[in-house]
Amino acid sequence: MQFEIGEIERAIYAKLVQKVGNRHHWEDWANDIAKIARTHIDRITAILENPDNAKERAAFITFAAELRDDLNDIITDGEIIEMLAQHLITKPVFDALFEGYSFAQHNPMSLARRTVLDILQEHNLDKEADTLQSFYDSVKMRAEGIENATGKQKIVVELYDKFFRNAFPKMTERLGIVYTPVEVVDFIIHSVNDILKSEFGQTLGSKGVHIIDPFTGTGTFITRLLQSGLITPEQLPYKYQNEIHANEIVLLAYYIAAINIEAVYHSIVGGNYQPFEGICLTDTFQLYEKEDLVDALLEK
Repeated sequence: MQFEIGEIERAIYAKLVQKVGNRHHWEDWANDIAKIARTHIDRITAILENPDNAKERAAFITFAAELRDDLNDIITDGEIIEMLAQHLITKPVFDALFEGYSFAQHNPMSLARRTVLDILQEHNLDKEADTLQSFYDSVKMRAEGIENATGKQKIVVELYDKFFRNAFPKMTERLGIVYTPVEVVDFIIHSVNDILKSEFGQTLGSKGVHIIDPFTGTGTFITRLLQSGLITPEQLPYKYQNEIHANEIVLLAYYIAAINIEAVYHSIVGGNYQPFEGICLTDTFQLYEKEDLVDALLEK
């Protein structure tokens, strides 16, 4: 063979990096998030505080009112601005992970968010994100190569674990944001199902068995439950619409979870768009004063 020692190894390594995406981009991305997010927050705040921007302010007020009416009436303007900034940075990730899914065309929150961002985009808000293009390309390349459900959920968990931990470390520490590995999630789901069968003669798919995820994050527990096969195709539509409940306290995570759960559900059952109405945005800590947290969450 007319190759120098190491030449083949270098060629293979280069091809692997090109094929699956350079994982170092993901770490480099984390280092830039905080700065870009802070810039977005400052610019959006300045735009809304400028008395000359009446159209932008009106669109934001409408969006804020819809969020408070549909999700939680204690959401502050600052939290909404932060969510918009986070979404500007992560939109290309959404597009890569959920390519072909028409959530944005149906979900009321997504439609309202798009309206206010379209108006704000007239101020060229996304120009800072150009520095992240290589990262976006890397995510898209990796997502395109993953066909199985477990792999897709691992990407969601890994990306947003890094996103919150690095972009908003104080919020991560204050709220105790930790994303559970998919393998652990699967073990927990199957363990609960086994206990239901052995102790109560029921399964997670049985009618009357309510499933509650009070800190749903990006929806990994619910999506892996839908993908587990523990709920039969015949049981799934009723369970999805009536007996699966999720709660989140971080606005962007709530939005990601809604997309994630709906996309997984429709990939399994197909059919017309059916929103996941079992998810809410509530500060669960406020409910601890009640004697029965489960009843409080179900009531909410």
